[in-house]
Amino acid sequence: MFLARLQGKLVALILILSALAVIYNSFVNRHLAHEWQALGNSHTQLQEEYGRLMLEYSTLAAPSRIEVLARDELNMIFPDKNNTRIIELNEQ
Repeated sequence: MFLARLQGKLVALILILSALAVIYNSFVNRHLAHEWQALGNSHTQLQEEYGRLMLEYSTLAAPSRIEVLARDELNMIFPDKNNTRIIELNEQ
């Protein structure tokens, strides 16, 4: 009789511990799923920003824009034969 009560209490304790483990695992799983979704949203936003930055970079680095900046802001011109010198190396 005593052994039967002890076994019943042991089974009840094991069931309670198993139920608590299931509840805890469900909580952790939901928390991780929420974090994963937030990271996915962050990844999407970063990809969009990267695309915008690459577009801006290609616009700013366009050869035609560089040429205009060189002419207007730095007063640079293409060399012609009047302002070009040829230097010959004499190897001895």
